[in-house]
Order: sequence, then C-alpha cells, then structure tokens
Amino acid sequence: MMKKIVITGVSTGIGFSTAKILCNSGYLVYGSVRKESDAQKTKGQFGENFTPLIFDVTDAKGIHESAELVKNELKPGEILSGLVNNAGIALGGPVTLIDTDIFRKQFDVNFFGLIDVTKAYLPLLGAYKGSQSQGKIINISSVSGRRAHPFVAPYTASKFAVEAFSDSLRREMLLYGVDVVLIEPGPIKTAIWDKAPDPENNEFTGSDYEPALKRFYKMFIEMGKKGFDADIIGNRVKEILQNPSPKTRHVITPNRFMNYTLSGILPDRAFDKLTGKGLGLLKK
Repeated sequence: MMKKIVITGVSTGIGFSTAKILCNSGYLVYGSVRKESDAQKTKGQFGENFTPLIFDVTDAKGIHESAELVKNELKPGEILSGLVNNAGIALGGPVTLIDTDIFRKQFDVNFFGLIDVTKAYLPLLGAYKGSQSQGKIINISSVSGRRAHPFVAPYTASKFAVEAFSDSLRREMLLYGVDVVLIEPGPIKTAIWDKAPDPENNEFTGSDYEPALKRFYKMFIEMGKKGFDADIIGNRVKEILQNPSPKTRHVITPNRFMNYTLSGILPDRAFDKLTGKGLGLLKK
C-alpha cells in the first residue's frame, strides 16, 4: 500500500520540492494550494501520485473540508504517514514602525494556521487510542525560530511559537506514538527572496532605520541567493519519514557557524553588539 502524505503550501519553494521528491519516491501526496490555477498546474507537474487540496491555512472551514476529503481516501485502518506543515509567509520591519496587525497576519498564517491544520489531521495520523500505527508531523520552522534578528520580529516570533508548540505537542503525543519533528532551514533559494523589499526604496526610506535597513536587506537578499536548493529540505523530509526514530530538530543552513552556532555560544550582549556594529545600529 502506498504511503499517503499531506503537505501544505506546495505551489512554490520548499513545499514544491518536497511534493516533487515524495511523488517521485512513490508516495501519494495531498498538497495544499490556494488557487484553482495552482491546483491544475501542480497536478500536471507532479502527476498521478499527487492530489491538490484547495484551501488557505487561515480558513478553518477549508482545512476541515480538506481533512474530510483525505479521510474518505483512506482505507479502513489506514492512516496518513505524515503531515508536513510548510505553508508560511515572512513579514518584517522595525517594531516601532509597523502596525500590530502585521504581527497578527504573520501569526494567523505561520502559527494559528499550522495549529488548525495539525488539529484537523491528527486523527488521520493515528492520534487515538487503539490505533495500530502512527504517522509523523514535520513542522517547517526556521533557524529564526531559535535565533532572533532585528527587523524580522513578526516572522521570528511566529517561528519561536512554532518551536514551542512542536515541543509541547510532541510530548503530549507520547500517549499515542505520533512523532513531531522540526526542520529549521536557514537561507533557501525560493521565491520568497523575489518579494524582499528594495533596499534602496521601501516604506521605511527616510526613517531613522534607513541606513541599517539598507545593509540588512542587502545582506539577507544576498544570503538567500547563495542559499541551499529547496530539494535539500525535501530530501530531509523523506529521510525523516523513513526513519523510525529521527532527531527532533534538523538545522539545515549554509555557513552554519555564522548563521546559527555563533549566536548560540556568545553572550546575548556580545551578539547584540556584534549585530549592532554590523548594521550600524549602535547609538552614537
């Protein structure tokens, strides 16, 4: 029997690569997209092993309808082998200059949407007494869920929340045997970098933060262009699904020491100063 997987956000980037790799590896993949046009496109790209699910992760009704559709595809006693929570957006800006609604929008997609999807699909993953088998939940977090940087507070806060939620859920799921695993990517070559603000002309031009933001945006766009190919994440998802006891966290980033390790070993004040000096944020 072919194993069945649900992945959110498969039209581009990490979700696209993961769906492609799993379909080519013999999995039956149900992938969420928000538009009918993307449903048709992905169906053509991934072939007969793929079924599109049309819903937005902020639409609770759409999520539950998709779960009911997948449930009806499962044979008696069959469960989903995995749920990959990938759908997300990245919002940012200086905290003093952005509206609180930016934080709400960020959390609606990256955090509350992930929770709603997870809760809807948990029964299909074997999270009930008497289930003979269990699936895995793989949450796509970020190195920014462990290391916070300036100007991306909404995004970073949402990913920190995903990390905490995943740890709590994993321990609760010990009762049923459903595992919860985090993947924490650094810079990945995806379309998200095409949507990055113009360093020379953006909504914060003319503010006190303009010089620092120019450096920040240029640095992050350059890092994104030099990032890993999204297939590296898709292949790791496949490895996790096939491993009966995978690590709970998987940091995947180029230049791991600078992008992840350094901020974890330096005292907070030392890393603050290093960041402030690099971006020109130190008070004169």
